[in-house]
Amino acid sequence: MSNNKNNIEKIHQSPSEDYENSSKHYDKILNPFLNHIRKAVTDWIIVNQPKNILDIGCGTGKQISLLPNNINVIGVDSSPAMLKIADKQATGKCIEADAVNLPFQDNKFDLIISQFALHEKNMEAINSELKEVSRLLKPNGKFLIVDFDYPTKRTILSQILGFGIYLIEKNAGDEHFGNYKSWMGSGGLEKIISDSGWKIFERQLFYKGNIHFTIWKN
Repeated sequence: MSNNKNNIEKIHQSPSEDYENSSKHYDKILNPFLNHIRKAVTDWIIVNQPKNILDIGCGTGKQISLLPNNINVIGVDSSPAMLKIADKQATGKCIEADAVNLPFQDNKFDLIISQFALHEKNMEAINSELKEVSRLLKPNGKFLIVDFDYPTKRTILSQILGFGIYLIEKNAGDEHFGNYKSWMGSGGLEKIISDSGWKIFERQLFYKGNIHFTIWKN
């Protein structure tokens, strides 16, 4: 009976418990799959030189740690476990904060980043976060989003990779997986963000189009 109880508790872990359990292995597992995407983000930032950057859902701070020291960047995350690691990788650059109620003044940032953070939230939270991003961006500021979408061209390989992502998300916890299904069921990254009134003006595709690196203006 105790074993069944433990299994039930594990299945219904909260997102914070999921991150508590996964934070120590997060980068070790994901780095081989995400390093080239993070490099693309870093390269874009170096070329475009935004002065003030906010990374919402910075996680372990890995992306921030890859940026040149002369770039002014701050990361926020709601997971203390992730931030504990971020403090080692991006010392003094990451704080705990709620993505829909951030402690910054209006029109502060030239660039706001979200990488693989929106799909794990419900649509109400996503809409609230988009409003907060609009508040924080300068008039000509840009929103860089990397997240899941549908391939522009369906191939056998793109479908295999898409199914692999599905399996990974299925094992990320009940709430996370439910939000991922809602995200994809609503059309994925580009449809959701464009339907919210944002305009896309740059795109890079990864993993045969299952992951989109996009730049937006509101």
